[in-house]
Amino acid sequence: MPTWIVHGFRWPRRAIRIHIILQNLEDCAPGYIMAPDTIAELQAHFETLYPDQMKHLPNLRFLEQYDPDDETTCDQPYAYVCEQAHEIKLGVDLDEYKGSGIPRETWNALLSLRNEIAPGEKIGWYVVVNGDVERWVPPADDDDEEAEGALFSPIGTESSQATLTDIQEYRARLEGIDGDAKKTGFKKWLGKVKKARSVRDLRSDLALRPISNDYQAPTSPRRQ
Repeated sequence: MPTWIVHGFRWPRRAIRIHIILQNLEDCAPGYIMAPDTIAELQAHFETLYPDQMKHLPNLRFLEQYDPDDETTCDQPYAYVCEQAHEIKLGVDLDEYKGSGIPRETWNALLSLRNEIAPGEKIGWYVVVNGDVERWVPPADDDDEEAEGALFSPIGTESSQATLTDIQEYRARLEGIDGDAKKTGFKKWLGKVKKARSVRDLRSDLALRPISNDYQAPTSPRRQ
């Protein structure tokens, strides 16, 4: 299976999802960023958003670790953003890769990019294994097949739901929503519901109330 020695940093899946949604990257699959359309859009997006860093990172690559025999994991916890990626066919001498060092401009650019999208993640050398780079997804001809295919797709239902949760939490923190304000708003809404129900109940009582035997309908005044 494809194996690489890479130099870069891990990009946590939650940070990937938030970045893709906030930047409105419609062709990106947050659960698997090695998909061809995702790579193309991310590359163009990074060149636009981070031009100073990207001019020193001409070989930037996005890689995923993946085990096709693991049928219980939807998404891996992180992907890799790499300024170097060397595919290993047989045994290698790590010193051949690590001994040459990293140019200062490349290191500074990678460090700056890491601070933008994955602050706090370690920059270093990693071995990345991917047992099925293409991750084939069955074609979807109708609604049923689309639903079934989503279970195997890099952007399946579970990933999408987690993405919405992440972005809601992120926006809530940015806006500084106060819990008391939420409760006040809920109380106002509940009061309106109770008031509406009270009016409806009153009308129902009037409509269903039995007419007394002593009741006499009003008579029209006689004409003189």
